[in-house]
Amino acid sequence: MQFQPPPLRKRLLTSMLPRLFGLILIVALMLFAFTFFFAKQQIESVQKQSIEGLKQDLSFIVNDTTRQLSDLASNDIIINSLVDLEQRDNYLPMFFRSLKLTQTRNVEFALYDFSGEMVIQKNWSHSISEKLDTAWQQKTLGASLSFSSITQNGVLFSVPVLLSGAAEGALVMYVESLQALLAPYPRLTNQVVTDENGLVLFSSDPEFIIPGTPFSDVDTMGYVLQDSRYQNLTLYSIKPIGNALKGLYWLALLMLAIIIGIILVNFHMIRTTALLAENTLSTLYKDIVNRIKDTDTQEPVIVEEARELANIRSAFDTLISDLAEMSLSNEQFSNVIDSMGDMLLVVDDKHRVMLSNKRFDAFCEDQYGEREGTVKYILNKLINKSSGELKHFSVEDGLEKHIKWTNTPLEDANHNIKGAIFVGVDYSTQRSLESHVQILNHAMDEATVSIVISDIKRTGQPIIYVNNAFHRLTGHSKEDIIGRNCRLMQGEGTDSHATTLIRRAIANREPVETTILNYRKDGTSFYNRLILTPVKSGGEVTHYIGFQQDVTQQRQAERYLQDAKQKAEESAHMKSGFLASMSHEIRTPIHGISGVLQLLSNSPLNDEQKHYLSLANFSIQGLLHIVNDILDFSKIEAGQLQIDDQPFDLLETLESLQSQYAILCQEKGLRLHFHFNLQGFHVVIGDSVRFRQILSNLIGNAVKFTEKGEIDVTTTLEHTNGDKLRLTCAVKDSGIGIAKEKQAGIFEVFTQEDLSTTRKFGGTGLGLSISKQLCELMDGEIRLESEKGEGSTFTFNIILKEGDDSLVAPQLSAAHSHNTAAQKRKILIVEDNDINQVIVKQHLSGHKTLSAKSGIEALEALKKMKVTFDLILMDCQMPDMDGFEATRRIRRGEAGERYVNAPIIALTANAMKGDREDCFNAGMNDYLSKPFDVRDLLEKVNYWAEKSTEAKLQLS
Repeated sequence: MQFQPPPLRKRLLTSMLPRLFGLILIVALMLFAFTFFFAKQQIESVQKQSIEGLKQDLSFIVNDTTRQLSDLASNDIIINSLVDLEQRDNYLPMFFRSLKLTQTRNVEFALYDFSGEMVIQKNWSHSISEKLDTAWQQKTLGASLSFSSITQNGVLFSVPVLLSGAAEGALVMYVESLQALLAPYPRLTNQVVTDENGLVLFSSDPEFIIPGTPFSDVDTMGYVLQDSRYQNLTLYSIKPIGNALKGLYWLALLMLAIIIGIILVNFHMIRTTALLAENTLSTLYKDIVNRIKDTDTQEPVIVEEARELANIRSAFDTLISDLAEMSLSNEQFSNVIDSMGDMLLVVDDKHRVMLSNKRFDAFCEDQYGEREGTVKYILNKLINKSSGELKHFSVEDGLEKHIKWTNTPLEDANHNIKGAIFVGVDYSTQRSLESHVQILNHAMDEATVSIVISDIKRTGQPIIYVNNAFHRLTGHSKEDIIGRNCRLMQGEGTDSHATTLIRRAIANREPVETTILNYRKDGTSFYNRLILTPVKSGGEVTHYIGFQQDVTQQRQAERYLQDAKQKAEESAHMKSGFLASMSHEIRTPIHGISGVLQLLSNSPLNDEQKHYLSLANFSIQGLLHIVNDILDFSKIEAGQLQIDDQPFDLLETLESLQSQYAILCQEKGLRLHFHFNLQGFHVVIGDSVRFRQILSNLIGNAVKFTEKGEIDVTTTLEHTNGDKLRLTCAVKDSGIGIAKEKQAGIFEVFTQEDLSTTRKFGGTGLGLSISKQLCELMDGEIRLESEKGEGSTFTFNIILKEGDDSLVAPQLSAAHSHNTAAQKRKILIVEDNDINQVIVKQHLSGHKTLSAKSGIEALEALKKMKVTFDLILMDCQMPDMDGFEATRRIRRGEAGERYVNAPIIALTANAMKGDREDCFNAGMNDYLSKPFDVRDLLEKVNYWAEKSTEAKLQLS
């Protein structure tokens, strides 16, 4: 039997009733929840009112009782009875018998004096605990304040009896329990008062909760409780849950009746609606079935038909009409042509469009103009052709579309041509790729760099592509090289290391870059800069692309530069050697002249001779200054000048310069002022020699170019970062000044303001250039401010570091020098220059001296002489054996064990970089540069001779 679906009425009832019952249930539960919530709120409100009432009762009892007692305490009878014993006996008993402050029975009164002794009492039968007795007496008798206490032992009130503002006694009231005080007051709920230990002090229902018992023993199951604190008491409101919810019963019954009524009404409405819908749709169904079976049947008259059903009936009539006009074959054909991936256009013999698919329609929408214009363009181009490719401009992306059209005649059953069928295929992507490949191929072919591609997956890894630049580079044509390996360009001069590097990189599928010697087709060699890069296809390296470039000229240039660099280094070395030699050769005669002048200065001279001697000394100092400037300039130019940071006393250095130039200024009639602001830093770390050189240059120039007036030297120190200090020094003079247009080049090499300045004042023009470069080496700078004819101000700054006094070696005192000078020392002078020997011997005339002219003679003298020398003065540049070699041999013991640690002081005319270090590395103890001052010589001789003597004493 065929299954019959249930009627609409039953389905509507089955669907709607569960939803209705669920909705009503939810509403009911929400109503019950809201009702219970508001009832609970009402219960809590009642209990809060009950507790607040209890609090007010307690407050009223305490405050009112205290007030009444205070009124009694202020009564003249009470007050006088404490000071008048006669009145106490006559009036006080009668007054006390008449006291009644509360309706509570068993109320006890007592009057105490200031000492706490009871004066009189009424009904006083209990003894108060010691703790409570102490508490009320301290508060009332001691502090003159009222006191109240509610405990399990009863309720006690006390007020002071005041006389002149002080408690003369106290009036005390005692009730044996709180229950007696609160019992007369009405209650909304059951109320309980407990102390801090949970003991019941008051119960509004003594039968339910017995006073004097622990509240924790009470079974509160089935009751609603609410509590609150009052002083040291806990107040409870207790109400049975049944009584609390009694008002909800009738409300719940009323709500249940309403819900049942709603369910019945809604059930009836749903049933009636379902029945009406079922009857209406059944009528419509029967009408449609009758019309399908008999199209000539007239439409039945439907009374009171709903608007929605009328719309359904009208739409169905339209559908029947459309179906009658359409056939299934037309639908299938339309679906076929619309599903085509290509564009389809069918026109009749009069070029009218008969058919087109959606793809063609979309194509026409993307063209400029109307659809008829696009059709006309296609027909004009292809009407007499079987196929052709046309370009169409796309409005959407602004690019040209390449469409290939085929033209097929449209024939009827008798093979008569009735029109044409055009099918279009979009070749735009393919043409774009072809154009891109052509551009890449052309770019690679015309590139100036040789490009090679090899297939490493094939045997022999043959070349599959070379560009035109490869032919120009190697002479090999494409026909010569395609299918072969690049190894054919290698020869006997090719570096095997480079070829191994290439093979290893290809085996590991890695890129490689190297330079290799290759050979052209004609046999000539060239250096090939080769870059090989792997090309991946599908995640696997399948090809290598190589870029080749002729770097022969670059290699030759590199070799030329390398040779030039080597020659430049040799030239610099030769220049350095020449300067060292010239320094030695120039300083040696200067030392001779200087030494002789120093010897002359110690001999008796008249004033004229002393004047001549000072002129000679001034000339020697000028010559030495020029030599030092030239050497410093050469060191800076060669990058050999270095800054030697050592601790030094800045204040002592400045004071020394002041003393040095004060004499020159005095001779010229100039005023020299030094100003210091060192911020408390006397000892700093820096190159004191170069600092002194810069400042000496500037002060020397100021003295030289100033004829009258004054010179101010201002030095300041300030903190920068960490322990660094910035020293700023300004030298201001009132001299000739420098013109604005000449100031820009004043710090250049060999530069002075003009030739007249050079002729008048002399100089090399190196001082300021050297000073500028020294400042830059010490992280500073130098600048000039000047006006022609008004003077100049040179300001420089350098970076120093903080130091302290412990870092500066103590100087030999004059007394010590005198004591050591009094001792005769045995000194060996090793010097090849006769004049220098005479000068040194004469300076050391207070000691025993012996001379040797070379290192060999010195070693022989040390070995053969029985006397032991205390000190050796060693010249560095000597024939046969120089001072360095002689010193090394002495330190090795070739002159005997007694001289292995003997003090050796270098006497050298060298002043180039490394000379001092060479002396120390050879084993010398100290260094003295020619020309030296006799005081420096004597100081070093005495110092090292004394140290040698101390060392010998310690060993003995």
